[in-house]
Amino acid sequence: MRKFFVLTLLLGLFGGIAYADDKLQLSGYLKNETSIRINHMNGDLTKEKNIVELAGEYKINGDELVFFTKAKYWYDAAYDARDKLDIAQHYAGHIQRSDWLRDLYLDYTRYPWFLRLGKQQVAWGQADGITILDRVNPVDISEYWLPDMQDIRIPLWMANINYSPKLNSNLQFLLIPDFEQSTSATIGAPFCTYAYTRYDNWKNLMKRLGGSVDENIYFPDKKFENSTFGLQWSDRIGDLNYTLNYLYGYYYSARNTTIQIAPPALDYKVDRAFKRYQMYGGSFNKSVTNPGPLQGITFRGDFALYKDEPTYIGDPNLASSKKIARWNNVFWLIGADRYVFTKYLLSVQYSQYILEHAKDKDPSLTQAQQYPMNAFTYGFADQVENIFSIKVSTQFMNDRLKPEILWSFTDDNQGRLSPKVNYEIKDNLVLTVGIHYFYGNPYDSNGQYRNQNQFYTNLKYSF
Repeated sequence: MRKFFVLTLLLGLFGGIAYADDKLQLSGYLKNETSIRINHMNGDLTKEKNIVELAGEYKINGDELVFFTKAKYWYDAAYDARDKLDIAQHYAGHIQRSDWLRDLYLDYTRYPWFLRLGKQQVAWGQADGITILDRVNPVDISEYWLPDMQDIRIPLWMANINYSPKLNSNLQFLLIPDFEQSTSATIGAPFCTYAYTRYDNWKNLMKRLGGSVDENIYFPDKKFENSTFGLQWSDRIGDLNYTLNYLYGYYYSARNTTIQIAPPALDYKVDRAFKRYQMYGGSFNKSVTNPGPLQGITFRGDFALYKDEPTYIGDPNLASSKKIARWNNVFWLIGADRYVFTKYLLSVQYSQYILEHAKDKDPSLTQAQQYPMNAFTYGFADQVENIFSIKVSTQFMNDRLKPEILWSFTDDNQGRLSPKVNYEIKDNLVLTVGIHYFYGNPYDSNGQYRNQNQFYTNLKYSF
């Protein structure tokens, strides 16, 4: 928090010095996010989050050399107001460590080169609500996938080097010596995963029965050879935009391996390790402008092959992983967007996440009740997961009132329905009111939150 106020003071000082020649631009917002769990008659406060964000851009040499920084601080009063949330207060009640510094980078532009050096986000792909190509940065899903992606991504220190050999084309090279693991909600927080809860209950049970759980986490050594490397080629052919993507680095989510040290004693060793993998992929975007039944439709798609993706193998009934398989898994998506009835934007998506194998190749593992496990719930993983989403949005009152409804679901009869309305009270003051409704099997990704259905409001003042 001290660092946040120091940065705020510096931005203010720079503003007093530089506003005269318009080299410095400051912006930011104040925001309140409140949510109430609606599964109970009297409601149940789950969030009272107050956020302040400040950003500053200083043009050192016109548009050629620009410095940018963004700081964010938040405090969730629900963890003080609700005794039920006390167990999670330390990690979920306020921003952690250096997460307050969202961006800090220097831009250099001289055609055909563009360089961005510093702490930043890089967005790849076009999928809504899922990360297929968007794997450059780790993610914070402490509120599941409900916030905007720019708030979910965890910025990293990197060199982002771009070269445009011709119009509408770009070659991007990423060198990322930084490493941060993806994070999720802690025990006791509303969106704590079912897998984490089961693991914590099992760990406490072993200790009560006189056993022990020795936990070890192995982070990648801070060496240049452990850096993440990314490469993207983007180009346009006619009205078709496409990219080719490659990423090589450590998977941002650790994988647990549980070993019983000396059966029948209840002593276990749990190792958490990060594994190397590669991603090969691409995307496309094409708008149909020629007269005909498809006119006005924009088609888009993402495709990724995850080579050597760490995949859990174990007993889903016990939520215990016994080994980490290194499979070549595929994730792809196709979507279409079109305005219907003049001002209603309809967006549909269909995607598949496909495991290389339905069961491990070793028959002895199948006999020992060891199967592929869902990394999110530790439940049984389908070899093919079909994911759908439908979004309809529109506007009224000269863009001041914007209703939207999103329905995302799978072929396992589990999903999320999220209607909301944005109302622009003033040009810089926006009120959002909405609902998140989860349904499905409690062992599935969305279904595990069916007791967290919520009504929420956001009030954001920008300056």
